[in-house]
Amino acid sequence: MSVKFLDIFCLILFSIAFLSCEDFEGEQTIPAYLKIDSIALKIVSPSQGSASSKITDAWVYIDEQLIGAFELPATIPLLYTGKHRLTIIPGIRMDGMVQLRAYYPLYNQIRREIFLSPDSVTIIKGNLINGKNTIYTTYKDLVQFSWSENFEDENLALDTTKKSNVNFMLTPEDDPATFEGLHSGKIILTLTDTIFEAMTSEAISLPRNGSPVFLEMNYRCTNTFTFGIIALGSDQYIQSPILDLNPSASWNKIYINLTPNVSSSDDALKFKLFWGAMLDIGQEQTEIYFDNMKLVYLNNQSK
Repeated sequence: MSVKFLDIFCLILFSIAFLSCEDFEGEQTIPAYLKIDSIALKIVSPSQGSASSKITDAWVYIDEQLIGAFELPATIPLLYTGKHRLTIIPGIRMDGMVQLRAYYPLYNQIRREIFLSPDSVTIIKGNLINGKNTIYTTYKDLVQFSWSENFEDENLALDTTKKSNVNFMLTPEDDPATFEGLHSGKIILTLTDTIFEAMTSEAISLPRNGSPVFLEMNYRCTNTFTFGIIALGSDQYIQSPILDLNPSASWNKIYINLTPNVSSSDDALKFKLFWGAMLDIGQEQTEIYFDNMKLVYLNNQSK
């Protein structure tokens, strides 16, 4: 069975919808229920980096038929009985936006055989984590990890630019502000040090032709900051902001879709990523924390 992903350029508006009784054959009127609490990422190789994820939705198929997309945790009524093939595709908020919910083309589908009975709840069993029954997905085999920075040592794969009067710091060991591991990246903006800009140290080759390309990142901040890309060609240097990220009091995970920007850069030979910030108006001191930056892409959309 193969469930094809929608074109990555067609961002899917999210709706929580149930199929009506008229969409099913037979006389069943009492639904069975399917319960999905949580989906997380399992790392199968150290090269894949952190297992941090933010899977907010489940796209549910029964016997290859789409039932709907459901915000997690979800208890889903189904007018099915007996044994069936279940497929769950992990869903995210593209670019962190609630209105741009889509399934993530770099994560594997979760497939199970289930048995459904009217007026009973079938739980998709996994591991109990923080009181939630959690099932796991993994990265697809053809996912490439073209660049990463986890801030575990001072040899960063990022350089501040000439515009910046603020440098990266690493959080101390055992600092409660650290997201995970020994350190996170940190910058402090003040009334005297007001501008931050950094970019990847090396230029990066990325696929075109609509191949899905994403930046994954954990962040926490009290100041707005911007993320974007720089397209490099034989005679071009085009710096393009992609997304402004607002203050977040707690650590957040974001999946930033770079596919349209990369695929439309016809003359670019390679790319760099950049992050920038200026002290927000009315603030005297703000902080921005980063962790687990990954630039990932899929070699083959059909996989």
